[in-house]
Amino acid sequence: MKLLNQYPNIQKEMDIVQELLIKTVQSRQPLVKKTAVEAISSKGKRLRPLLVILSAMLGEYDSKTILPLAAAIELIHTATLVHDDIIDESKLRRGRESIQSQWGKDVAVFTGDFLLCKAFFMISQNGKGNQKDFSRFIQAIKIICEGEIQQYDFRYKTNITIRQYLKRIAAKTAILFSVSCYIGALQAKCSKKIIHALARYGMSFGMAFQITDDVLDLTGEISLLGKPVHTDLLQGIYTLPIIYTLQHSRYSERLKKLLQKEEHGQQYLSEIYDLVNQSGGVEYSKQLAQKYLIRAEQAIRILPDCDSKKIMIQLLEMILDRTM
Repeated sequence: MKLLNQYPNIQKEMDIVQELLIKTVQSRQPLVKKTAVEAISSKGKRLRPLLVILSAMLGEYDSKTILPLAAAIELIHTATLVHDDIIDESKLRRGRESIQSQWGKDVAVFTGDFLLCKAFFMISQNGKGNQKDFSRFIQAIKIICEGEIQQYDFRYKTNITIRQYLKRIAAKTAILFSVSCYIGALQAKCSKKIIHALARYGMSFGMAFQITDDVLDLTGEISLLGKPVHTDLLQGIYTLPIIYTLQHSRYSERLKKLLQKEEHGQQYLSEIYDLVNQSGGVEYSKQLAQKYLIRAEQAIRILPDCDSKKIMIQLLEMILDRTM
């Protein structure tokens, strides 16, 4: 991440996290080792481990404790992506061919499970008061799974509400950002006030991040997302711009008819985008993402002026245009 060029001490910690990831996923089974290393070697932004580190630096920072937990968070996230690609039948992930596309769904399932097991092992071996940490991680994974199941259950439904959508992305995405901040601060023995402020920051950050991601899935390019665009729409997963148009627009009935079509060519996609754009769905989504960014910034106003706070604010500024 270019941002960290200004903070070599933090970049050094992130480099160690990457080394830990490679070391942790070694296996005697060549295929598992190959696919696991491939999964964690892709060009992800590593936002979650970064938030663990930044949060911990606000307290009693101990790299021997914090960095393994940061790596475990990234393993959990990567495992969910591997499993997501199976469900979505996605061919690309972070600009590269996905595990399931290269090796098939069976190998992808085993790879995702292997990464989760490695994450649990790291958590159990590291950290102070790790029973509490382990419970937090398990709870987060349970919520993520419930969010994924809800998303699957809501496919092709045109009566989904904005509230239901927000609950879904809170479970699917934002919870892990929040836990990343919480665990880092907790391990570093920060005050309860700072721990909860950081957890709120992570939740709002995650909400803004996912809403922006969903807008880009409809309007963006592969080069920005590192995965195919229009994936959610084509699989009947209706995100905020679509839901807004269905619920709050004179274009609602027209959009419903379009969504029922079986042919999904470029003209189909263009028509849907035009309707959503004209209805104000894209603009509404961007404005809501901005509101979550404001909430995130407000949550960390209590933090002392330091590199962690500066980077957290810079991350917020970078979300909407995806320059991270």
